[in-house]
Amino acid sequence: MQRNAADGIIISCDFCGTDWDGQAAMVEGHHGSVICLECVKKGLNSVVMGEDKYDCTLCLRHNISAALPRWANSLRPQAVVCQECLHQAAKALSKAPHAQWKWQGKPTD
Repeated sequence: MQRNAADGIIISCDFCGTDWDGQAAMVEGHHGSVICLECVKKGLNSVVMGEDKYDCTLCLRHNISAALPRWANSLRPQAVVCQECLHQAAKALSKAPHAQWKWQGKPTD
């Protein structure tokens, strides 16, 4: 998520609202959508099945089948991420040396 401020553009996690400090580990999706490492961790541990189709904030796919698990932070429930994007973000963050975190392909802390 991006917003304008007097001193420039502020980049924030779409899922929790944390502003990027230029150092924190975050992954950018399409059209400026962003998810932080902490939200990736929470999402990997909390994916749920839904009853309705949904849209993913990161990949921008529309009408995703309810059969594909998703995650949304209760702080910003309008932002939803599909399990595929969570896994892709986890893989990317696992390769980022500054993240100091590795995903093993299973729920994580």
